[in-house]
Amino acid sequence: MIVRDHQEGALSAAEIVRQYPYLTRAEVHAALAYYLDHQDEIDQEISEENRLLEEVSQKSQPPVAGRLRALKKSSGCP
Repeated sequence: MIVRDHQEGALSAAEIVRQYPYLTRAEVHAALAYYLDHQDEIDQEISEENRLLEEVSQKSQPPVAGRLRALKKSSGCP
C-alpha cells in the first residue's frame, strides 16, 4: 500500500502519513527502505496481486464487459 502510493500516486512520505494517520513518518520511511532492499521480490508480489485482481474483475463481469473493453482499447481510448 505504501509503495503503491509512493510510486503510482507519486506521494511523499508526509503525504502518505496524512492519508494514513495511524502511520508515523518513520514507519513510512522504514517501509520504503525495506522495499528498496527487497524490490524484486515485492515487485513480483505486486504484479501477482495485479494479475489476480484483473482475473477476478473479468470473471465477475458479464462477457459483454470484456468485449466493450476490447473495443475501447482498439479505438485508442484510455
